[in-house]
Amino acid sequence: MANQAPAALPVPTARRLSGRRVRQWIDAFGMLLPTILGVLIFFLVPLAISFYLSFTDARLFGDPNLVGLNNYQRALSDPTFYRAMWNTAAFSLVTLIVSTVPALLLAVILNERIAGRTFFRAVFFIPVVASVVGVTLLWRYLLNVDFGFVNYAIRLLGFEPIPWLTRPEWGLASVILVFSWKTIGYNMVIFLAGLQGVPPQLYEAASLDGASRWQQFLYITVPMLSPTTFFVLVTTLINCLQVFDVPIALGLTRSNTVGPADSMLTIVPLLWREAFIGGRMGYASALAWLLFVIILLLTFIQFRMSRRWVHYE
Repeated sequence: MANQAPAALPVPTARRLSGRRVRQWIDAFGMLLPTILGVLIFFLVPLAISFYLSFTDARLFGDPNLVGLNNYQRALSDPTFYRAMWNTAAFSLVTLIVSTVPALLLAVILNERIAGRTFFRAVFFIPVVASVVGVTLLWRYLLNVDFGFVNYAIRLLGFEPIPWLTRPEWGLASVILVFSWKTIGYNMVIFLAGLQGVPPQLYEAASLDGASRWQQFLYITVPMLSPTTFFVLVTTLINCLQVFDVPIALGLTRSNTVGPADSMLTIVPLLWREAFIGGRMGYASALAWLLFVIILLLTFIQFRMSRRWVHYE
């Protein structure tokens, strides 16, 4: 019997596949490289520098010296820090309710087949895309105690005008009003997206069983929207804890107070004032890391509590 040719070795094929995989890795890494460099340069490196500065007495000019935990100890014994924390907590709690509940109700209404719903969706979303500083400066005129439209409407209703921007007891309420006005439209769109995933058969079956619209909302819409509601609560809370532009544009004075008697002062405006007006970069970095820890803990608590009321199926 004639000798048969030896079977071809798989080595060349393996080498070809290996070379192809290397080229794929190179192509993938090349496409990811701009993002990796962006995260490294604009996020990780500044994060590391900020963490280092929080343990120093760094100022805008001069060499920093290590001071250990002095900045953190100073923050935890500073009455201004606790005032900013209280304002941030009160602002976040009220805004979380004011910007979530109306957004859900608007989403439910605008999800129905009503005339002009596309127009109303666009109208409610316009504040989201508008410039924060621009609309906040506009609100300064609307809330003016003498000629503002808001107080004009209050007078028409027979009430005394409210000193929104001139009295400390109304300062934080002004920030809540403007921030919620800008946030409701975004949350409404998120809820609208969640409503698109609710099967209409559930409402049809509930109607056949005699369930009212309120019962359908309570026992179908709310449970089915629980993942969306959880997302809205988490993102809104983080945005509230990091609020900066609205208090600064609405209440910054020539004496560098944020609102009358610092009534609009929250954590981020405080660390900005310490860093860029007071020049205390090390102390401001410590405040930033304290805020990071607070946001991390609150987000962790929200995720743990979500197991009890968020349903994904």
